[in-house]
Amino acid sequence: MAEPALVTYFASPERIEHEELIRQHALLARDEGLCTLIDAMPEFVMVVGPTREILLGNRALVDFAASQGCSDPTGLRPGELLSCENARTAPSGCGTAAACQCCGAVEAILSALSGNRSSHECHLLRTTNRGLEALDLKVWGTPFRWQGESLALVVAVDISDEKRRKVLERIFFHDILNTAGAIGGLAELLVQGIMTPDDVKETLLDAARTLVSEIRSQRELLAAENNELSVSIAPIHSRLFLESIARTYRNTPLALGRPIQLDNEICETVIFSDERLLQRVMGNLVKNALEAVQEGETVTLGCEVDGEEIAFWCNNPGVISREVRLQLFQRSFSTKEPGRGIGTYSVRLLTERYLKGRVETRSDVESGTTFTVVYPLDLRTTVEGH
Repeated sequence: MAEPALVTYFASPERIEHEELIRQHALLARDEGLCTLIDAMPEFVMVVGPTREILLGNRALVDFAASQGCSDPTGLRPGELLSCENARTAPSGCGTAAACQCCGAVEAILSALSGNRSSHECHLLRTTNRGLEALDLKVWGTPFRWQGESLALVVAVDISDEKRRKVLERIFFHDILNTAGAIGGLAELLVQGIMTPDDVKETLLDAARTLVSEIRSQRELLAAENNELSVSIAPIHSRLFLESIARTYRNTPLALGRPIQLDNEICETVIFSDERLLQRVMGNLVKNALEAVQEGETVTLGCEVDGEEIAFWCNNPGVISREVRLQLFQRSFSTKEPGRGIGTYSVRLLTERYLKGRVETRSDVESGTTFTVVYPLDLRTTVEGH
C-alpha cells in the first residue's frame, strides 16, 4: 500500500529515514571536538540536516528538551521541540504550515542549508501546560560542512525579555508620556488662569483615566503571562457592557471622525465572567479597529448567544492582508512602528488562559474584518470543572 503523500505549504515535508538519522547522530556525537565546542555555549545550539531535523544538540538544548518532557530532541525540527502551535497544526510538521513562510527560524535554516549565513528573528506562540505562551528568538544559521555533508549549524537566543522591554519603553516613553503631558498642559492653563476648572474638568478626568488604564493594562498583561492574574466572576449584562465599551472609546482621540456603533440585532442577556478582563479584550479589539479604519468609516460592536456560549464581536470595513493574517496574535508582531504588537496577543492570552474562550477572525472585501471572542455564558461552571 502506497504511503500517503506528504503535504506542505512552504518548506519540504520529507524526513530522513530513522536508521540514517540514528547513524548520523551517532557519528556527530562521537566528534569530541564538536561536542565540547557546542556544549560550552549557553545558547541553544543544534546541528540540523537537509530535512531540517535536529541531528545533534548541545547541553543547553538537551536540558531544555528534558524540561519539556522530551528525552531526546534528535529527529525533531526546532518548532516541534519548542511546541510551536504552527508546527503542531502543520500538515507535515515544523516548516510546512502557511504561517511558516513568515518564520525567521525556518528562513535562517533554509538559508544555511543553501550555503548562506543569516540571522532572523522568530516570534512564535507555543502551547504548554500553563496554556498559551509567546516566545521571541534570535536565530543564526551557518553552513556547516561535516565529513562531506552539507548541514546547518543553528544558534537560537531567547530575546523575549528584550522585546518586552522595548514594548514597555514604547508605552511609557510615548503613550503614557503624551497623556501625562496633556494633563500637565491642562494644569498649566488652570494655574495661569487661562481656563477655569469647569472648562477642563471633563478632559482632565478622561486623560487621568486613560493614564491609569494604560498602566493597569501593562501590569495585568505581565501578571497574565506569569500566571499570576486572578479572575473575579460577576454578572454582566451583554448590551450594557458593549454600550460602556463604545461610550469609553468614543471619547478618545482615536475615534475622532470614526463612529462606534452597536449592531441592531445585539443580544440582551446576563453572563457570568470577569468584566475587567472582558473590558481589556474588547478595548484592545476596538482600539485596533479604530487604528485600521479611515476617517468616516464605522466600527461596529455586537454579540449573540449560541447554546451555552456568547460571542462578542468587533467589525471594521478594512481588510487584513494574507501576510498579516499569518502573523496575527504574535506578541512582537505589529503593522505599526517597532515596539508595538501586543494588542491581539493579549486578546488571545486573556481569552484562552483566563476566560476559557477562543478567538476567531474573518477578513474579506465583502464584510470587512471581524474579530470574534467566544466565551461560556457562565464562567463559574468552566472554572469549577477545570
